[in-house]
Amino acid sequence: MKVLIAYAGVTGTTEECVRRLAAELSNLDVTVTDLAKETPELSSYDLVLVGGCVRRGKLYAPLRSFFEEQGRDLLDRPLGLFLVCGLAHEYEYYFERLLPKDLREHAFATLYFGGDLHPKQAGLWDKLYLYSMRSRLRESELSDFEYTPTLPGILPESIEKMAFLCKQALDAKK
Repeated sequence: MKVLIAYAGVTGTTEECVRRLAAELSNLDVTVTDLAKETPELSSYDLVLVGGCVRRGKLYAPLRSFFEEQGRDLLDRPLGLFLVCGLAHEYEYYFERLLPKDLREHAFATLYFGGDLHPKQAGLWDKLYLYSMRSRLRESELSDFEYTPTLPGILPESIEKMAFLCKQALDAKK
């Protein structure tokens, strides 16, 4: 069975998540495609996993374009969706707001793979956005009147879960 992992990312975090996911699915015929470089032909695949990064509260443009152009074709096969973002407390909001409803409802999985923030490597607009996000941090991150940040990171358990659910979906398709 052929599996496509289509992704769009900017800083390398999404690519790292996809590499880990492909390794978890190494016993399958997996193709990995960077949507910023090419648009895959979906008819060749039995199952599709699609995801990417959230930047400044929006899906990265190649991922948005892919959903607009290929959304109907994605409904014809098992689909898994994932997001990568550095603001863990926002991911549910991002899933609801940024991913098309019909794709969310069709997907066998919608998972958050974590994310990393790299403020020192960020450009001016990203730094300004990260600065503005400080005010949206929850009070639950305050402990003993000291700020204890919850640093983002990649969530290997979410990647492993996606691989497991992917294998289940393929087994159900047989």
